[in-house]
Amino acid sequence: MRRIGSTPAERGSVGANNCPDVLELENGDFLVIGKRHLLTAQEAERMNEVGASIGEDESVVLVPRDCILAAAKQLGSEGVAG
Repeated sequence: MRRIGSTPAERGSVGANNCPDVLELENGDFLVIGKRHLLTAQEAERMNEVGASIGEDESVVLVPRDCILAAAKQLGSEGVAG
């Protein structure tokens, strides 16, 4: 397992309860740590409009923009095996 992007501390996190992260597993899948997010009616409607849905075994996780951008920057610079 390896971290993708910067560490939570590098992004300014100082508390144990505020540590969004992106991790890559040995098989190439990703774990994303974020906050549980209950969709608003407006968000659910917008998801429906763009054709997105949440399966029974799936959850919505809110990940701060800086965390995702740091991960995307690293993945973009090294490419993604697939």
